[in-house]
Amino acid sequence: MAAPKKRRIPVNIDMTPMVDIGFLLLIFFMSTTVFKKAEEVAVQTPSSHSIRPLPETGIIVITVPKDNRVFMTLDNAALDVENGLAQIVGRTTKGVEFQPDSIASKIEKLMLKRLVEKVVLKADKDAEYGTIEKIMQTLQKNELYFVNMVTEVEDR
Repeated sequence: MAAPKKRRIPVNIDMTPMVDIGFLLLIFFMSTTVFKKAEEVAVQTPSSHSIRPLPETGIIVITVPKDNRVFMTLDNAALDVENGLAQIVGRTTKGVEFQPDSIASKIEKLMLKRLVEKVVLKADKDAEYGTIEKIMQTLQKNELYFVNMVTEVEDR
């Protein structure tokens, strides 16, 4: 004789706590994420074979686009405005243009505040060499000898 079948009891899983946890995780990751700052001007960097990653913080980037203007930015937009590297225009920030011979004093002030450890030069490959040479000479006169150059990695 066959054994009687046991009756199955339906199981209901309440998904409300799972949805709550999902939203809490979403809010946590959205509030702790640091987004990359948008570039002030488009720069097409020259190519090279060397690869050395730059640190995320503690750098000042000197940017020279095709039209040979000179901009400086830190890794934080609020610090740019606070230290005179950018100004607020409406709801956005706009970079302040510098002369090549006036950048060293600003960099030294930022180094004294411990905001800058490394100087990075990001120049367009079509920018005039004379502008970049003036920047390098100004840095060298003010004993800022260690400058990193941003380049594109060349395919081998």
